[in-house]
Amino acid sequence: MTQAAPVRWVPPAPRELPEWRAELVAYTASDESHAAMRQAIRRGRCSIVPTTRHAPVAADTLAAILLNRAERARLQQAELYYATADMTALALAAAAPPRERASTGRLPTEHGFIVFAEPIGGYVEDIGLALADTPAARPGVDAKVTTPIVAASWTAWTPDATGKEPVTWGHSTRDGYTAIPARSRGIWVTYYSPRGLLSGLPPETVLGTMPDGSAMTAGMIESEQYALSGGPLSWDNEALIMEGAAFEPAQPDTTEAWTHTLYTVWQLMSPASGTPWVEVEDIPRDRAGRKRDTRLGITGPSRVRVVNVHTAHRPPRDAAAADAAASTGRREPSWTCRWPVRPYRRVICLNPRGHAAGICQHEDRILPGHTKGPQGALLRTGTAVHL
Repeated sequence: MTQAAPVRWVPPAPRELPEWRAELVAYTASDESHAAMRQAIRRGRCSIVPTTRHAPVAADTLAAILLNRAERARLQQAELYYATADMTALALAAAAPPRERASTGRLPTEHGFIVFAEPIGGYVEDIGLALADTPAARPGVDAKVTTPIVAASWTAWTPDATGKEPVTWGHSTRDGYTAIPARSRGIWVTYYSPRGLLSGLPPETVLGTMPDGSAMTAGMIESEQYALSGGPLSWDNEALIMEGAAFEPAQPDTTEAWTHTLYTVWQLMSPASGTPWVEVEDIPRDRAGRKRDTRLGITGPSRVRVVNVHTAHRPPRDAAAADAAASTGRREPSWTCRWPVRPYRRVICLNPRGHAAGICQHEDRILPGHTKGPQGALLRTGTAVHL
């Protein structure tokens, strides 16, 4: 089996995010982007799918709707966020399924785009299996690539928000296709992975067959990806969080697991969280960059909001350095040395007087983890769990 070499996800500097956003906005209008979206549709990665009243929408039309009317508009209006490695660590440590029901009120802004300094998850893809039913299939291919999830965009969304397409919207999940009621409220999330995903394989690794019958190698695919000039990120998967929906336990390597982490980030950033979890630093965009944004129709703020863990909860530098050294940059890290007792969740009733009558509202509060024992005592860790 051909395993990917340890190629790390290298995050950008925070001030590079506006340029990354501009490249993504420009790429969504390209033919290459439409071809990639059509392929994602055929492979079932699109979970928010419009149909006409009488028949499914053709793949070409569907790709245009999803890219031009949804993805492009979302990025153009997005507020930009950069989650540092410490912030990503905290979100992963606290990312048990949220106990409150999903709420658009948790969003720090209606439209957003966030890049993480470390992956929040990922999945392993068998290249030979993925090409098995295509003209590029080749017998004997056994290569696996780990794809990290490193960024997300979102928007508070209603299924008929644009009003420009005579379609109805539905949500495709493992349980099947369900129509989304008109005027319902939800959060549409897109997840991104880095470009150059095959760079972890030796360039001579055979992955499939070219149209002329010759071998298709990882090096050929890698060079073609960069030739398309699609920017540093690729559209990878999407998810829909319906207003009022309950969060269920998630299987690893799924959009549900990544959504738990993303929603936890929103909770940690919420002013109503009860604990000052984050510190935010704003980095402005230069004048030339703002002019380019205007030409691309970008109306969202060009500044970057760097989200870091509040100094009261930030781990010491030596612990952070140890975790960074242990991280492969290809999957979500564990950060076991940072919070001996992880942050935990407590459900708070916001209207106790109406609790008995069932007219109250409940909200998650994420409380700080801590180290048990007397001050200055040696820290003992182990694998035993005592109930």
